[in-house]
Amino acid sequence: MLSDMNNDNHNICREGIIRSIDGDSLQVEVIVSSACSGCHAKSICIPSDRRQEIITVKNTRHENYQVGETVDLLLETSAGNKAVVLAYVLPLLVLLLLLFSCFAFTHKELLSVGISVLGVIVYYLILKSAGKKVERGIVFGIRKKMVSGNFQPDTLQ
Repeated sequence: MLSDMNNDNHNICREGIIRSIDGDSLQVEVIVSSACSGCHAKSICIPSDRRQEIITVKNTRHENYQVGETVDLLLETSAGNKAVVLAYVLPLLVLLLLLFSCFAFTHKELLSVGISVLGVIVYYLILKSAGKKVERGIVFGIRKKMVSGNFQPDTLQ
């Protein structure tokens, strides 16, 4: 799946720091921030929304990484798109489909809204229970950061 990681035009790239190494598994910490955190007026508007997230990456090429090393996490754009569809588009479709179909049959707004919200909750519960299957389709790659201006393409996986 990560066959085209050399081409950054088809990847989502995020900088991270290796926090632990356990065999072939690397625990990489990334800083996730909202759109507001990049805004120059965030200090007078609202507090910055930044949180740390740990992502597990397989070191399938058995490259030499060190704890504390800064790396780039790579995700193919198609995998990112798949995550967006699963997390946002499909639940919206479930909500709208249930809302309009229930209202067409019952003509009761409150009941239709309740059933459609319940349907979205059930969708997310099913998605959570199928988490391992979904995670297999969304695989991160890793590469070392540039060292002294020299790019190291051999470290892609």
